[in-house]
This record gives sequence, C-alpha cells and structure tokens, in this order.
Amino acid sequence: MKLVALFTICIVTILQVEANAVERATVTDAELKALSQQLHIDDVNAVQGIVLNMQSTTTSGSTTDRAPMPLFSSVPADAFSGPTISALLALFDNYDENCKVTEVVTAGETAEDNAFLDAILDTSVMQQAHQFLVSKGLANADIAVFKEYLRQIWLGQYNRGGGIQGSSGLEHIFLGEKDGNSIYGYHGWIKFYRDEQAGRMNYLGYMKKIDLGVSSVIEMPMNWDGLYKSISSISVSGSPEIELAVATVCFLARPNAKCPLLGADGTPYAYQTYTLQYNGKTYVGSAYPTY
Repeated sequence: MKLVALFTICIVTILQVEANAVERATVTDAELKALSQQLHIDDVNAVQGIVLNMQSTTTSGSTTDRAPMPLFSSVPADAFSGPTISALLALFDNYDENCKVTEVVTAGETAEDNAFLDAILDTSVMQQAHQFLVSKGLANADIAVFKEYLRQIWLGQYNRGGGIQGSSGLEHIFLGEKDGNSIYGYHGWIKFYRDEQAGRMNYLGYMKKIDLGVSSVIEMPMNWDGLYKSISSISVSGSPEIELAVATVCFLARPNAKCPLLGADGTPYAYQTYTLQYNGKTYVGSAYPTY
C-alpha cells in the first residue's frame, strides 16, 4: 500500500509539473506583443517633450568620441516630478556603485523601497502586468504577495562575486554598477541624464535607435567616469513602471531569452532578461531593451 501511495504521489507531482509547463507555454509571442503595446499606450507617467541630439553613429568597441555634444538637448523642467519617477529618484543615493561593497539597508531606505513599490503598483501599467501574470499562473493574485515578490527579485541583495552582497536587480539596471575598471548594467535613462548633467557620462554616439512612439531605445557604447562599456542600451522617456512591468513579465515568461514586444506605435523591439540564483532564490540578474 505504501508503494502504491508513493507511486500515486509521484504521478500527481509529475502531472502538476507538466500542467505548470503547459501553462507557461501558453504565453505566446502575440500575447506579449499585445500586452506590451497596451502598456506603452497607457504609460501616462512617460516623459514627453524630451529632445535628443543623436549626432553620429559608432560601433561596438570603438572608444572614439563621435558625439561632441550631450545626448540630451532638452528635458522638460517637470520631467522628474511624477509620482513614480520621484519615488525612484529617492532610491538613487541608497546604493554604492561598487558592487563589491556590501550594501547596508537602513530603516529609512526600506521605507523608500516601500514607497517606490507602492507607487509602481498604483499605476495602471503595473496592475495590467500583474493581472496578465496572474492569468498565466506566473504570479500570485494577492497584491501584497506580489509586492513582496517584486521586492525580492528587484530589490533583494545578492552576490555577483567575491562573496559580497553588493548588488540588486534595480541597482544594476536602473543605476549601473562598477567593478574595478568595468561597468555592469546601466540601462536607466534617468540616471544617464543626471550623470551627463553632472559631467560623469560622456555620450560617444549610437549604434541603433528604435522609436517606439513616445519612448526610444538607444544602443550605444558608454563612458562613465572614465570607464568604458562597449555596448549598452537605454529606453528614453519611459516611466519606471513601464520598464519594471515589461522586464518582470519577460523575466517570468521568457527568462534568459529575448522577449518580443511592441512599442505604443506598434514598432517591434525586445527585452533580454537574465536570472541570477543566490541562496536558493531567483533574482533579476539583468534586463535591458534590445532589438
């Protein structure tokens, strides 16, 4: 009887795994494209009126400065006053750029994390993304549970090497990190603009630009504080919630792969995500727009 019971449990477990696999497989490319286009259309916190000075094209690996002027020519005065952008900006001074330095999270920083997650989850963009993930069995329907999941994968601290908890998905992607003479991540347009204004980011030219309606994806090399990265990408004008929403959907629906998306005007692009395993948990290792 025990063998029969054990056999039955094994069969049930296998069927549950297979059912989950089928459920994940039902997230089609067409659904991802339709969702992302609607999210871009509904991105009311996107910053409009930004003027870019693209200048000359360049190539990956070229350190020659082919753009003597900054990338951002003009940004509206109220660009960073929106509820989600201002909540994101409050996190910028919570991180050490060196990913080999242990991050110490204070009570005040935890409160800022909470305010950011609450602001993001209060938007139609993130709510639609959550509902989509729930419909596909990829997220818990309880918004409080989903908030803690976002906290884990985006704000949870992990080790990128050297045994030090000095990195997180949000820091890596929205702010950028340094390790010796290397730049890691750095896919946030708001940080790029602020660093350019402070004289810390030297725009070298671009390799590709994809216009998505209000926002644009730019692929380029970068020179940050004298450190060089041969290729990176940022999505200019989009709100924090649009980037977090599409990246989270892709992280769950197309992990470690290119995720096909559409901009507000129907222009195709993609998001590449990478998972990172640490202490038995899965985090966002990286995520960035591409083509």
